[in-house]
Amino acid sequence: ATADARTGRDLHVGGVFTHALTAAFRAAKRFADGHGVSLLLVVPPSMRGLRAASTDEAFTLTGDRFYNPSWGYQDGKVRNARIRREFRPVAVLAGTFRLGETTDLEARAAVEAGRSEYSTLGWYDARTPMPDNYRYLPSYAGDAATEEAWRSRDPRYTQVDWDALHARNRMAGGEALYALEGRVERLCRLHLDALFATRFDERIVLRYGAAAHYRSSRNFKRMRDLLGADFLTDIDQFLIDDDTYGNRLQNDLRHPGRRIVAGDRFGYDYNLTQRHLGICVMAIWRRGRSELHAAAELSSLSVGRRGYFEKELFAGSGSYGRSKRIVFAPYTLKAAWHHALTPRHGITLAAVAAAAAPEADDIFLQTQYNNRTTDRPRTSILLGGEAAYRFRSPTVDICLTGFAMLSRRESRILHSYDDMSGAYSDIAIDDIERLGTGIEAAATVRYSRRWQSAFAFTAPPYRYAADPAVTLYDDRDNSVISTSRSRMTGCRTGAPQLTAYADVAWYPAGGWSLRMSMQYAGSRHVEPSAVRRTERLVATAGSEERREEMMQQQRLPDAVSVDASMAKTFAFGRSELRIMLSVRNLTNAGDIVYAGREQNRVRRYTAGDMTHYRPFDNLLTYAYPRTYYISVGWSF
Repeated sequence: ATADARTGRDLHVGGVFTHALTAAFRAAKRFADGHGVSLLLVVPPSMRGLRAASTDEAFTLTGDRFYNPSWGYQDGKVRNARIRREFRPVAVLAGTFRLGETTDLEARAAVEAGRSEYSTLGWYDARTPMPDNYRYLPSYAGDAATEEAWRSRDPRYTQVDWDALHARNRMAGGEALYALEGRVERLCRLHLDALFATRFDERIVLRYGAAAHYRSSRNFKRMRDLLGADFLTDIDQFLIDDDTYGNRLQNDLRHPGRRIVAGDRFGYDYNLTQRHLGICVMAIWRRGRSELHAAAELSSLSVGRRGYFEKELFAGSGSYGRSKRIVFAPYTLKAAWHHALTPRHGITLAAVAAAAAPEADDIFLQTQYNNRTTDRPRTSILLGGEAAYRFRSPTVDICLTGFAMLSRRESRILHSYDDMSGAYSDIAIDDIERLGTGIEAAATVRYSRRWQSAFAFTAPPYRYAADPAVTLYDDRDNSVISTSRSRMTGCRTGAPQLTAYADVAWYPAGGWSLRMSMQYAGSRHVEPSAVRRTERLVATAGSEERREEMMQQQRLPDAVSVDASMAKTFAFGRSELRIMLSVRNLTNAGDIVYAGREQNRVRRYTAGDMTHYRPFDNLLTYAYPRTYYISVGWSF
């Protein structure tokens, strides 16, 4: 039985905190005939205040690379709008059984059930309350007073003004203009599998079995806090733009004009179900210094949606009741050959071909609204291979690997306001293709019994290898706004293209251990937006400079971090006390960008009878400065 509790607030990022508990229990029993059973129960409730990415303009104006726009003051106390609450217990029952002299069985049944909720601010027929929205920044407002308010860190401008939101709601006459919404997922996941292993002789082993998975995900929006208002009428929001209701259609025709109070469901309510059946087989053949593995997994996966709100926008079966079920046939084929050249030298050749079904949210145009699927729901294809060389000795272990990976026919569904048509849109991105080729190297060096080092290097240039098709559907009626290709070929993915790691560890006598490590990530770029690079947007560039601005992919600075740790273990009979002090980012580098991504929206400019578009600033988050950790553990 174990229990772990974590609590506290972040000292660098405002509004960020953690309250979490993990309790677990495991019982196992082995029988004399070789059978065995085990039971595992895990209960992990948690609540976390989260951090949001922002633009370099906001970071520069505030002078704070850890600026978080998600929080603000309410009655003088800090309140975060983005809070994730989770309670998803897990239970696993497993057993191993001897079915004879040559055959064993491993069986497992697992269930996960619970809920997760993500809170966020909602605004209805009102302007966005998010302080770093482009319209509230000096680059858009263009007045000195706004710039001065940001540079002076006036929380009424730089943070969520909760008191002002309450005041505006009170002046609205009962109907909420602003509220705190909870986006809830109630999950139930069941997993059953059985795997047999039969040993024909010392050279051949056959593994085979079957698995069944079921996943039900009930998704709805719940009113957490009306922020001083009395009610909210449950009608569709944001159908025209960020400031206007749109056509004020009913969210649920079966309960028209329903007034929402705290705790009620509103906005959307639907269930996604997935049923998966699969069989697998793997053969292992050994001869001399060689070993050959071959494996295949064949599956059937069906996905369906059931709507519990009948949307006026898509009345009848368009939104209410069960959708048609989409059936996929995923598969995985693998093969690997291992050969020991000598007791110290060995090589491995491996290959994989697989087809994977898209995520459920990428099958339907708008899971929150209707039952319509995309025009071409299909599996994506993954092809890959690698060749590895390994060397092992009492003092050095080395592994060198070359690899290639190609993924094709991936699809994504996004939801964003389209600045060219002036409509909120559902965006289907099809035929995403990515290519990765590179090398990896790793080594462990044991200088003596008390000194050792580890080294690793990767050079995987992951790039987009084709121009995906981007189709925009009007969120109001699913009519096609535009279809065009996105010029993604050659763009890098957001993963680092070069990484390196090195450490040195010393284990002196007396229970001490000391370690220092260095991490490097280079050739990094922001994750590109396929929407921004569509031909319809690039064609609006009036000059080569504007075109370059639309197509340019920002490169992030190389990142280097040095960490150090020191630990001491004290022995008291059969008990041990371990104290560890560690420091991350020892050099206190404050300009390390943790991650970045491009925005799908673009800024619209009008000059005379000409309309121009420019991309919004990229969204970034920065890594933490020098941070200290102390850990105390006692085992008895």
